[in-house]
Amino acid sequence: MKIKIKSLDNFNQNYEKLFELKKVLEQEEKKEYHYNDEFGKCRIIEYFDFVEIYRVGKINSKQVFKLNKKTSFSYITKEFKGKYEIITKKIFKENGKIMLEYDIMDRNELINTIKLEINLFV
Repeated sequence: MKIKIKSLDNFNQNYEKLFELKKVLEQEEKKEYHYNDEFGKCRIIEYFDFVEIYRVGKINSKQVFKLNKKTSFSYITKEFKGKYEIITKKIFKENGKIMLEYDIMDRNELINTIKLEINLFV
């Protein structure tokens, strides 16, 4: 099984890559997708009404996406530690596809707007 991660931000930084899924866990309340990208080990957790994304490696991050809610977002590298907030404007989930649109805020200042698309392939 494979996973495709595609994103576009305010700075026209397009990202699109296909990864091999290392593990898929399906439970009653959530689905977990594990894969490795160029920055570390990644885990996407899909719940009924929200999504979490974790990365551990060269970049360490934790993102929680809850529709119309402000959640904390940490981004840590060897050289930098940042703590931001995410405001999730859109969550769409259907047939192995997750689409998120969100703002990254730093002390009430808009840093970036990101559209993220996650597709699962058998």
